[in-house]
Amino acid sequence: MPRRRYAIRLAYEGHPFRGFQRQPGLPTVQEALQAALAACGLDGHIAVAARTDAGVHALAQVVSFSSSLALDPERLRRDLNQSLPPAITCLEARAVDGSFHARASALSREYVYLVGTPAPPGLAPYAWSLPDPRAFPEVLRPTLDASAIRESLAAAVGEHDFAGFARPGGRRETVRRLLRADVLVAESEPLVAIVLEGTGFLRAMVRNLVGTAVTAGLGLAPPSALAEALRSRGRYRGVRAPGWGLTLAAVRYPEALWPAAPCAPAGSGRGGAPPA
Repeated sequence: MPRRRYAIRLAYEGHPFRGFQRQPGLPTVQEALQAALAACGLDGHIAVAARTDAGVHALAQVVSFSSSLALDPERLRRDLNQSLPPAITCLEARAVDGSFHARASALSREYVYLVGTPAPPGLAPYAWSLPDPRAFPEVLRPTLDASAIRESLAAAVGEHDFAGFARPGGRRETVRRLLRADVLVAESEPLVAIVLEGTGFLRAMVRNLVGTAVTAGLGLAPPSALAEALRSRGRYRGVRAPGWGLTLAAVRYPEALWPAAPCAPAGSGRGGAPPA
């Protein structure tokens, strides 16, 4: 019997989970999602666009799977939301081309990291709030220099060996391409948004890049420190930004495989997803 290919787009809070990938005895997004799929009569292998770490949020995580069943995507979305925990929302489900693969077909992933001095109360669960005595015990009244953060991250744009920003024991192939690095400053709040888009990322790579750039933004290291760490390719010894400030904001695919379409109908979502 021919198998059909489907994809779903998820938003989730990272706080309750130890990351996306299933880990024995620990709560993960994958475990919750596969339980919900099983409740819908679907039980098999899934592919995911990005394996987010513990505490990391998502606004647009994409998961693909195959089934011998002919599924109604809108009904699948509703049924999944009946079974998923409140911290996870299925925003969209769709039938896709048989060649579609959530990870391998992706052109890029975009992450947003929020840093506040301190973070506004409504965004505190989704931002790194400074001062942070654990990361920067010497900084009591932080002021972030956005231009230093921007200059620091500019060195990472392009194709580089990011071994110096990878988690030890990760993949042997550590060359990645960072397509852009934007630094946005809120007008009315002490908040900086760091936007990183790349074709792929190593585990902890975004958080380590952010940690190095924020160190420069606080004046504790020159902006050139990031470029020097790239060249060294040694073990990362800088500050790792905490997971709760990071959000997977977008995953982009070729138009032929993921045609532009409206999100789930207005009013059909659920609470529990991080704010846009």
